[in-house]
Amino acid sequence: MNIKCYNTIPLFLITLITNCVHPLDYYGNNINLKEENIYLSDLRDQKNDKFLLIFKGRYNQSSKSDMFKRKRALERYTKLIKNFYGYTESQILDEESFGIISPRYYVTIQFK
Repeated sequence: MNIKCYNTIPLFLITLITNCVHPLDYYGNNINLKEENIYLSDLRDQKNDKFLLIFKGRYNQSSKSDMFKRKRALERYTKLIKNFYGYTESQILDEESFGIISPRYYVTIQFK
């Protein structure tokens, strides 16, 4: 009996392609995770000009350089949201990090 398995080839190609493609942030920009350790994956509008920003990352490390990259990315996305929605001020209300395998960084920001 000759059994052929054609399902493993497409699965292998899909896995290879998804691992080689750079991730896209919420706004559709390509992200190089070697230069940046987080990117905006979701933006949830809450009441009274308050937003929840959800970042994904490749690493959940807390070294000085990683924290600097995280802060720089947060500032860049905050500035982008201000320009897009016409806000002039922002204040970070809450920050939380979760996950080991797929780290997430949650930031709640009040805009004015």
